[in-house]
Order: sequence, then C-alpha cells, then structure tokens
Amino acid sequence: MDVLADLLAATQLTGDVFSHTLCDPPWGLRYAPAGHVWFHIIAHGTCRLLPDGDRARQLATHDLVMLPHGTGHALCDDPESVCVDADPEWVRAQPRPLMLTTRRLAGSGRRGVHGGARCEIMCGNYTVASPRTHPVLRLLPKVIHVPGREIMTRADLHATMQLILREFSDNDVGSQIIVPRLLEVLFVQVLRHWLDTRPVGEHGWLGALRDEPIGNALGLMHASPARAWTVRSLARSVGLSRPVFARRFTERVGDTPMGYLRGVRVERAARLLVETADSLAAIATAVGYTSEYAFNRAFRRARGVPPGRFRVRALDSAR
Repeated sequence: MDVLADLLAATQLTGDVFSHTLCDPPWGLRYAPAGHVWFHIIAHGTCRLLPDGDRARQLATHDLVMLPHGTGHALCDDPESVCVDADPEWVRAQPRPLMLTTRRLAGSGRRGVHGGARCEIMCGNYTVASPRTHPVLRLLPKVIHVPGREIMTRADLHATMQLILREFSDNDVGSQIIVPRLLEVLFVQVLRHWLDTRPVGEHGWLGALRDEPIGNALGLMHASPARAWTVRSLARSVGLSRPVFARRFTERVGDTPMGYLRGVRVERAARLLVETADSLAAIATAVGYTSEYAFNRAFRRARGVPPGRFRVRALDSAR
C-alpha cells in the first residue's frame, strides 16, 4: 500500500491553475488567507514573497513556492508597491495572460528596485477535504520554497513544471484534464524534495515512510484498517519485537501504533460517508469497529461531530 497515495486520495486533493500573469513594475498581488494550498511558479524574472507572520523571501526564475496552510501573502516587485487583491475568480475572468501594472490599476505605487524587469508568474491552488485535519499538510511548514537552482538538479520536478507551464499556456485539447493530473504529480514531487532536504526527525511520519519496518507497518494499517491489529501483531508482521516496534514507531511517527490506526480508520470512514450510501453500521464494520456506538464515539472525538451529521454537512456543501 502506497500510504501517501492513499491519504491524498482520501483527502481529495485537487490542483488548479487560475492565472498566468505578466507583471511590469511597479506591481503587487495580494492573496487572502484561505482554506486551501497556494502555489506559485516563477516562470521568468524576480519578485518578493511576503507571507503573513513569516520572513520575506526573494524569488527568481524557475523558483516554486507553496503555502500548505493557505497563509495570506503578497507577491510584488518591491514591498512598497501597491498590491491588487488577487481573488482567483476575478483573476480567471481577466484576459490570459493577465498584464499587471499597479500604477495603471491603482494609480500609485513606486517603481521597484529590480531594474524594471517584467516578471512572469503562474499561480494556483490545491483544494482539500478538511484542510485543518489533513494528515500531510499538518506536518508541513507555512512556506515551502524550492529555488530554481535546486529544481534544475531534479529532472523529474523540472520536467513536471515545464509541462504544466506549457499545457496551461497552450490550452490545447485535453489541457483541462492534463493540468490537474500534473499538479498532483507536482505536489508529491515537492513533498519528496522537502523530505530529502530536512534533517532526520523533522518531518514526522512522512519520514517514517522511508524507515522500512515502520513504513511497512503504516502500509499494512492503510491497506487493511478493519483488521484487528494489535501492537504485537504489527510488530510480528514487520519483523520486530513488540517493545522495539512500539518505541521506534512512536519516535518516527509521533503517535502510538494504535493512535495512528484510529486516525486511519476515521479518515477512511469520512471518505465512505461522503462517497457511498452505506449505513453507519456497515461503515463502522468496514473500518474496524465492532459496534456503531464505538464508531460514533471515535469519529466524534476526532472530527468534532458524529458521523451522521458529518455526512449531512458534506452532502449539503457539495450541492
């Protein structure tokens, strides 16, 4: 079982590009805090990223930046330039590519310090089910910045970015299908890069996927959450003694084996509640609970509402 693939499917991560912008100084785009993941690709030129509550970053050609928690931020040629609110729906309604100069749009702002060069940016977002409880996003920092020089050393990441830029710009037959698939690939590749560049122990259970016994245990729980797993049976399945397994799992994952299993069961149950018409009793059995009462109690503890109410809210919001 590919644990990461299972989690991304269960949490319904979907990528979308909403703008291709050519910016002439002075310029600025302001992105409000949101319940999704922002990302920006600097196709050409330089600019500043000003995230709320975090340090400013200088961005350059081929840089990629991702804000996993939907943090509000600005992109601009200079911190003193006027910023236009970049509501995705407003941006989508503009001609493509969008030509942006805040002197023209806002009537003020000073020329940036970057020599007046044009900056070309592609912007988008990833929407997810339950962003606050997303098991992957919780582990990530407010900002992931992958410099262009690092992207150029990773053939897979560089190729995916170039394909996204080309498909969105060309808007050829099938682009509306291809771009979201490429964005799913890009998300996983950025996660891989982040894992590869972090010190050991700084990336929670994502790093544990590369610890063979613990990664295998995680895969077993995701593949068969309904099985009556115990710490002992999991340890035996991955070739470790019970105490060694329990200690190593907790150290690598940041949760106990049974605590993590409860989370897997709730995530799987949430998916079944939305995607099927199965009864609560049937879902309880499918994810490993021996009674509907135990399932209701565990689900409410994790999600704040009982499963029945969770289903009604999810279906209402989808209408």
